[in-house]
Amino acid sequence: MKEKTRTNLYKWLIGLSLIGLIISIYLVFGHFADVTEGSICDISATISCSEVNTSQYSEMFNVPVAIFGVIWFIVLILMSWRALNKEGVLHIGILLWNIVGLGSVFYLIWAEFILGAICPFCTVVHIIIVTNLIISIILFKTGKKLSLDEFQKSAKSWIVLIIILNLIPLIYFNLPEKEQINYDNLTKCVTVNGVSMYSSFTCAVCKKQREYLGNSFQYINEIECHPRGENPQTALCLEKSITGTPTWILEKNNVETKRFVGFMTAKSLAEFAGCEYDG
Repeated sequence: MKEKTRTNLYKWLIGLSLIGLIISIYLVFGHFADVTEGSICDISATISCSEVNTSQYSEMFNVPVAIFGVIWFIVLILMSWRALNKEGVLHIGILLWNIVGLGSVFYLIWAEFILGAICPFCTVVHIIIVTNLIISIILFKTGKKLSLDEFQKSAKSWIVLIIILNLIPLIYFNLPEKEQINYDNLTKCVTVNGVSMYSSFTCAVCKKQREYLGNSFQYINEIECHPRGENPQTALCLEKSITGTPTWILEKNNVETKRFVGFMTAKSLAEFAGCEYDG
């Protein structure tokens, strides 16, 4: 392969990876955004970035998958940039790194199948990863052949970098939590006052809400809206026009008086339900 062609292929890797990096950063912000804000790629219930990006499958080891995507693209950009000036082992490392990326594609496609929804931006990222894999295969087949010892020696610094970059979010998102506060009186009051939480078993925010309230969540009147969830009440959710989860609805005499979509702190939940809270 001509050197100019090889250089252009590395430039394509960098350009595509920059696009993937920008999309991944957007998905990170979307993961933590308020449920009511939605995403610019929320087209319908089945074509929605938010549906996939805030589901229980959007996290691995408590870390948003999009953050791993950001790390993946950063490493690939660095490898490709170095490869423009130094051949070495990088064409082999780039191929292996793209194979790792292909694993994330399979995982997210599986998640989309389970959720019954497609994330358009995720699909763009998938196309970029597959395209990068094809380019990396071409570079590998036409690149310098190295022995296993040469590869291991040259790859050590990159392996250390990858481990460090991935350990940072893994440690941060898995730090020990503070001692669980007992919210029994609050959650009992919330239910007595007519508040229900409409949720979905695929909803990551719902999961965080349950974890936040701990064992006290058992007193919350939770209504499952997803048809594949446990004891689903899909008809009721449609009747209540539930478009996002969790949705908190306060009813008096079977008449809705107010609602809130999103995560609730103990203080905000107490104010919403008209309960006392000394926190």
